[in-house]
Amino acid sequence: MIRKHGMVRAVALTAFLFGLLIWAYVIVIQVTHPIWVVEPFSHVNIFPFNWRLDEVGMVAFAVAGVGFLVWQIELNAKNR
Repeated sequence: MIRKHGMVRAVALTAFLFGLLIWAYVIVIQVTHPIWVVEPFSHVNIFPFNWRLDEVGMVAFAVAGVGFLVWQIELNAKNR
């Protein structure tokens, strides 16, 4: 049981951190090169790699929020 909670905590923290890093990358691109926002995130024309950069930023922000929420829930459950 303890290993399961540790794994959930690690995955949630990783999702939170990488979600924030991707979101920050999109913000920097929006500030420095605003014309790139409507371009695909990757040159691969297969779903989900052909999403626009602003769509990737929105998904990354949501993933970071969910990751932070789960991480905090698991952290508080451990302290009880």
